[in-house]
Amino acid sequence: MKLLSILDATTGHFTKNGIPSPRLQSELLIAHALGLPRLQLYLQFERELNAVELENLRGLVRRRASREPIQHIIGSTGFFGLSLLCSKAALVPRPETEILVEHAIRILQNQPPGLV
Repeated sequence: MKLLSILDATTGHFTKNGIPSPRLQSELLIAHALGLPRLQLYLQFERELNAVELENLRGLVRRRASREPIQHIIGSTGFFGLSLLCSKAALVPRPETEILVEHAIRILQNQPPGLV
């Protein structure tokens, strides 16, 4: 199967299963499974995936469809401009946490060092 067909099928599967942002989630999983930056997917839509790649991807798709957080599946998450390792033992940072950090920085930026 070609990469674009797999991307469309995965997006449809996630949509049917109520996974939020199904296209983005599909792109992230496929890029992870193939060891590619996400942008490279768009440059390789005609690429045929081999049996090993397809089987690896199927396992990842099943995990995400069962509601396992994508951050745990791919092993990393973005937070405040950083890429952080993320395992099942870690809580996934929420977008609201970044807002809290921004607010704390604004409050503390005028404080002398060492006072928090």
